[in-house]
Formats: sequence, structure tokens, C-alpha cells
Amino acid sequence: MQGQNVKSLVESLGAEGFYHKVCQLLNEKKISSDDFSYYELAEACGVLPQLRSLREFTPTSESVPQLLRESNPGVGANLFQVITGELIGRKVIEGYEDDSGFVGDKLVTVMPSRHRSQKIAGFKALAGPTEVQEGHSYEESTFEEKYVTTAETKQGRILSINEELIAFDQTGEINRRAMALGYYLRQERERTIIRGVTDADSGSGTYVYRPTGSGQQLYKANGSNRNWVGSGNTTSTSYNSAVPLVDWTDVEEVLSYRATEVKDDRIDGTTRPVVAPVKQVLVPENLRGTARSVINSTEIAVTTDVNETRFANPIHNLAEVVSSPFIDEQGGQAVNDWYIGDFRRQFIWTEIWPVQTFLQRAESESAFDRDVVLRVKVRYFGGISAVDTVYVTKVDGA
Repeated sequence: MQGQNVKSLVESLGAEGFYHKVCQLLNEKKISSDDFSYYELAEACGVLPQLRSLREFTPTSESVPQLLRESNPGVGANLFQVITGELIGRKVIEGYEDDSGFVGDKLVTVMPSRHRSQKIAGFKALAGPTEVQEGHSYEESTFEEKYVTTAETKQGRILSINEELIAFDQTGEINRRAMALGYYLRQERERTIIRGVTDADSGSGTYVYRPTGSGQQLYKANGSNRNWVGSGNTTSTSYNSAVPLVDWTDVEEVLSYRATEVKDDRIDGTTRPVVAPVKQVLVPENLRGTARSVINSTEIAVTTDVNETRFANPIHNLAEVVSSPFIDEQGGQAVNDWYIGDFRRQFIWTEIWPVQTFLQRAESESAFDRDVVLRVKVRYFGGISAVDTVYVTKVDGA
């Protein structure tokens, strides 16, 4: 919007009408925050009395940019702060919604919540039906309650907008900082999800799996949670060796484990296999190329001293391959381990507050101390939890 157009709109619509008109156009995507100049908006709202001298002013070491003064404290100043906060808030959200390269939302089921540390209730698997002879009673089915608890944290940052950024019409820089703030908040959420799915912090006492409210390791090396293939598995001794991800046979071995060793937790009758089709394969960036080749290849080539045989890849497009540098970040053994299963069935993201933006106006102490025109706060309140153990298998890849 051009400065004169903004000023005429403010004069014709009034402060409230102008605000609603801007929001309407933004919601209809007829304009965007990038179409505004915060400098011209300040001029239209009457908060820059020395506008022209500032435009012609070239800062030197002997001169200091003139402070922005509110010539008419009240409606004009409030309108400038409200509109600017709306525009900057939308740029923060735009940065937050840039999910390029992020895979976290593919691994969790988002569950809106009004409470933190809540119970997610469930029941142990019921026994199957039994044959009923003519004239005989049906057998009673026994069940036992079970539950896990959730844990959430609040994350956020504040962005301060200084007078100089507006006085020298640095609208693009303001928007860039706002988008970066939103993006890095989203990145922190992504990292929280990845570290939760991989149970990276259980060694330091931060647990993602909390049965009956008591935190414990999700992928136990002894295999007792029916989700570990690798060294130390004393529960399923046929699967107590590492399985490096090299070709389709390695995936088949883990699928065999899931078909024969992963069973339900019924207390009434013999436990049976859990039907849990694989939806994703999660790997560190270190294994991304290998995993995509193994899963997405259409043919398998077997070469001997005599000839080469080609046949269809038996696991072609079995699952979606997703990767994250936040696994590589863990270092050590983590750069070789891989995960396979139905992640959304096992992990939830309890969202108490979705991403929110708040505006602090110029009356704050920072306005006097650091010439801050306004401050924007962005935050979310949520957390990841595992509701079960059997739907995702961790594979020792060393």
C-alpha cells in the first residue's frame, strides 16, 4: 500500500474501520504484510512528525537518528501499534508454517488439550471370542485398565522492533526477523518431536513413555517392550544382533520380528500378534540415501561370478522414508540406528496452546531504555508422549 492510500483510507474509514478492512484483505489474501511499509503506515497514523527530514537524513558518526515521537497519543498511535502488530504477527505465523524439510507432523497425532500432565486411558487387549455351544452361556471377558500420562512445556521468544528500523523504512528487515522468529520456534518443536520419537533424552531422566505416570525407557535393550532389534535383546533371542540398513533383506528381518515377536498385552488368554502395518521408516540423514534406495527401488540386482539376476523389489514403496538431522545431532550410535512402524499410532502431540503471537506496546520499559517501538511475543505450549510401545520398532544399526 502506498503512503497516501493508507492515509486516505484511515481518514475515510476511521481507525476501527481501517483495521477491519486490512484484516479482511489479509484474510482474503488480496494483500500481504509485504505490501505495507511500516514507515508509511506510521506517517498515515501521525506518529512520525518529522517524516521528511528523516527520509533525507543520512546517519553519520556525529549524528543520531531522530526518535519516533507520537504527535497525537491516542487513536493514531494505537492504530499504528495494532496494525503493525497484526502484520508482524502474520509474518511470524508465516515463518512458523514453513515446514520445508520438517517431518515431525508425520510422526505424531496432534491432540488438542485443555490440561497438562493428563491421563491417556486405555485397556489391555481383550481375549478373542470363544465358541458357544447351543444352550450354553457366553464366557466373560476380563480386562484391565492401563494409562499413560502426558508432559508439556511452554516455548517462546520475544522480538523487539526498534525505532531505527521504522525510521529508515526497513520493512523487509522487520518482516525477515519476524519470519525467522516463527521458523526457529517451529524448528524447536520439530526437534522436540524427533528427540521424543527416538527417546533420546531418557538417559537424562526426560521420558516420553510414562505408563501409570512413571517414566521409563521406551526402547529397552532387553527387548521387554517388544520394540528393539539388536544387541542385548534377551526377550527375543533370535533378534539380539545388530541389523545395519543395507538392502531389502534387512527390512524383511525386522518385519519378521514385528510379525512373530510383537504381541498384544491381553491378560485373558494367549497373547497374539499385533496387526500394525508399517507406515514410515525414520532414519538419520546419514542413512537417508540408503533408505530411499532400499524402499523405493523397483528392482533388485543379484550378481554372482557367472551372471546377474534382476527381480522385483519385494518391499517397493512399503513405507514412506523420513529423515531428520536431529537424529544425527545425537551422535554416536544414533547415526546408524533406524526406526520402522506406524508412528502416529504410537506418539501424540498434546497441544494446549497452538502457536500464538502477542503485542506489547510502546509503554513498556524497553521503549525508554532501548528505543523499542513495540515487541512481539510468540509461544506454544505442548509436548510429545508415547501411548504404547509396540507400534514402532527401533533397530540397532551398528
